[in-house]
Amino acid sequence: MVHKKFRAPVVVYIAGPTGFTLIESVAQASDFLFDHWPGNDSLAWTDAMKRCAEDGAGDDASVAFLAALKSAGISYDRTVEIY
Repeated sequence: MVHKKFRAPVVVYIAGPTGFTLIESVAQASDFLFDHWPGNDSLAWTDAMKRCAEDGAGDDASVAFLAALKSAGISYDRTVEIY
């Protein structure tokens, strides 16, 4: 898996003490999909995992990751600015 950065980071809102996690790279997206996913069996999840594992992943992985979040009803925000 490549350690390619996303063009824009994604803040994903999760249950727990922190309430959110910041996803900035393909590797972080893959880890999130594997560790924090309800079910690990939807088509969107499978596609996102596949895209994250592909060589040269980047924009395709980001799009697939966001689609998987949306299909699972997981809230996220791409407008947060990181300083």
